[in-house]
Amino acid sequence: MGIRHTLFSWFNRKLVRRTEWAWRHPAEAQREALAQILATHRGAGYLTDHGVGGEQGPLEALSRLPIVNYEELRPWIQPLVEQGSGAPGTVVNQPVSLFLKTSGTTGPAKLLPVTDAYEEEADRGRKMWIRAMLAEHDMNADGSHMTVVSPREESRTPGGLMCGSNTGRIFRRQLGVVQFFAPVPYEVFSIRDFDLRYYLILRYAAAKHDVRTFTTANSSTVLLLCRRMLEFAPEIAADIEAGRICSPERMERLEQADFGPLLDRDAALKEITWRTQRLPKRARVVREAAQGGAEGLLPRLWPKLLSVNCWLGGHAPFYLDRVRPFLAVEPGRDPVALRDPGFAASEGLFGIPLRSGTPEGVLHVLGAFMEFIPEEEDPRGPTLLAHELEVGGRYRIIVTTQGGLWRYDMNDIIEVTGVHHATPMVRFLYKAGGTLSVTGEKVTEAHAIAAATRLAAQAPIEQTCATLQLSDPPRYVVAIEPAAGAELARPPAELARLWDEALRAENVEYGEKRDSGRLAAPEARLVPEGTFNRWRRRRVAAGAPDGQVKLPPLLRSMEALERDLLGEEEP
Repeated sequence: MGIRHTLFSWFNRKLVRRTEWAWRHPAEAQREALAQILATHRGAGYLTDHGVGGEQGPLEALSRLPIVNYEELRPWIQPLVEQGSGAPGTVVNQPVSLFLKTSGTTGPAKLLPVTDAYEEEADRGRKMWIRAMLAEHDMNADGSHMTVVSPREESRTPGGLMCGSNTGRIFRRQLGVVQFFAPVPYEVFSIRDFDLRYYLILRYAAAKHDVRTFTTANSSTVLLLCRRMLEFAPEIAADIEAGRICSPERMERLEQADFGPLLDRDAALKEITWRTQRLPKRARVVREAAQGGAEGLLPRLWPKLLSVNCWLGGHAPFYLDRVRPFLAVEPGRDPVALRDPGFAASEGLFGIPLRSGTPEGVLHVLGAFMEFIPEEEDPRGPTLLAHELEVGGRYRIIVTTQGGLWRYDMNDIIEVTGVHHATPMVRFLYKAGGTLSVTGEKVTEAHAIAAATRLAAQAPIEQTCATLQLSDPPRYVVAIEPAAGAELARPPAELARLWDEALRAENVEYGEKRDSGRLAAPEARLVPEGTFNRWRRRRVAAGAPDGQVKLPPLLRSMEALERDLLGEEEP
């Protein structure tokens, strides 16, 4: 066991014991978590206006609160946005240090308050996630750790509070020495020129020989960076060999780059540019790694790489099929593990994976208080608690957090996959409402992703997105973007037939409705190369953190498809 692993284990020994107790006694642990949240925020305007005081027990107090979505909480959060921390009559009774800006699934960004108690709540889960990773391979504690985040410092509210991304918050929450030795200077993540940002991320990471882990939320980001590494490798190798940041042309762009309104340009440039050196041997490794092509690129580039940490559930499998060739290793070498960072969002961390290769994780019962509603039941109806869930059940999750989210509907559907000690293991399935159905076929995002994956095995496609056309009879329309530089030999009608077969194989009810004539044959629409990247850029320009943008496998309507995906890009 290395010194880093030893120190981590020693400093977190009490948390580990406490968490192991909690997983054996989830009902008691959750009651304690709820009592702590209520005690922290006793007197908050939202609670007092709903008749919650110190005289009720935790569960009785909670029962006085309605299940809500963000828009229903917005009037109680807005005073913090407008007036700053300490504004009266809000959802919290603790100072707010910043807001997390989250894209949600659709629509404008939401602002979620961060308090000290929220930070501690999330930290407990993150430390247990790290412990599980180290238990699987203790050498993950050594070497460098490449992490790709979105910036914490993006803007300020009218009340003067900072807004930014959760990944940036997590990065900045680390010890200063950990941040200092990160391969990529944090300031790089604030560059708003995406081509330059990606180049500098890879230029700095490629210069390190001892990268052990590669962490970013989206599997699509892993794929994007792998492809960009192949594209940028000759230039990156030349820069590493010369000991420069980048070519004069890129340097000119860097000196003019927009870092956002909250970072000092001169200080940011200094942090980015001071730590380079000539590394001719490393430059040779980078060239040779890229010359070998996509297959096994990352292990050639970073021979000590042990783990790529990104979402494995939800829409991720479509991208992971494309990522895996980049992780292929030579016989006799430890494989590169794929590890899910947990069932987590800006709202909090709710599930902690205990092993790699799966999105399932044990509920973080020492964190937020969680309630569950069976998927098919009224989303505002009676709830179940963690210890009442059944293996195989699918549930909507409702959370109460130290960040002022009171009985907040995450709009997420999870499935219980097993039990760890006495606590449910869960995996994220899809967003509630992320389902299309006009004849009872109930096509989910998971079905659409699986169908796209089957189609990609038969034709060189980059991405698909499906929706319903309310024709007579109704039909599905699937937008298909070819893979970069590829020509689709199959006509749209043939692609539509293959997608139809793939969806039939994934969804029996869809096949039945097609056979009965209640659904017409689907239609395929070919879209130009780069269409989905333009959609992504529009979402980022509208305020969504780059690392959180999820390319949609389903859209709710033809109007949404034509407006949001196929609409003309703003000049």
